Amino acid sequence: MSDADDRGLLERIAARDKTAFETFFRAHGSGVHRFVRDLVRDDGLAEELTSDVMVEVWRNAGKYGGRSRARTWVFGIAHHKAIDALRKRRTTFVPLDDLLGVTSGAETPEEAVLRADDRRRLDAALTSLSAEHRAVLELTYVEGFSQKEIAEIVDVPVATVKTRAFYAKQRLRDALATAEHPR
Repeated sequence: MSDADDRGLLERIAARDKTAFETFFRAHGSGVHRFVRDLVRDDGLAEELTSDVMVEVWRNAGKYGGRSRARTWVFGIAHHKAIDALRKRRTTFVPLDDLLGVTSGAETPEEAVLRADDRRRLDAALTSLSAEHRAVLELTYVEGFSQKEIAEIVDVPVATVKTRAFYAKQRLRDALATAEHPR
């Protein structure tokens, strides 16, 4: 969906058009859920936060000023809700298998075991990162936002995004290098 489409939907949502809201939710709900889930590491909480984000969109669509892409605005709301939730609760972790989906049926049992071990190590390494660092990695590599858009989403200067990305990659690399590798 293009940004122009999203902006049009937000205008209609501001006028309380439920069909526009449903269309917007279908277009962005799963991406918001995935992003929030990867930050809070709890699927149940992510469902709740995704709903909260979309309620916020419904209530505040008229306040969308168009200074950024609509998608950037929505992910900014999602980021703030996730960070607030992390401040309030102790998180639990979702196995990386749940994030990546099921394994290929063409894998041998040995390959599946090695892949599961790699996932376990990556999940542990990601868990070692702060929510701010995980957010930058998620927004960059999964959601495809630019550093400028990430800065808008997380409400920090672009230089801070660059710094967080640098340290997130460095810490992820270090965590993976020091992780136990039984191969």
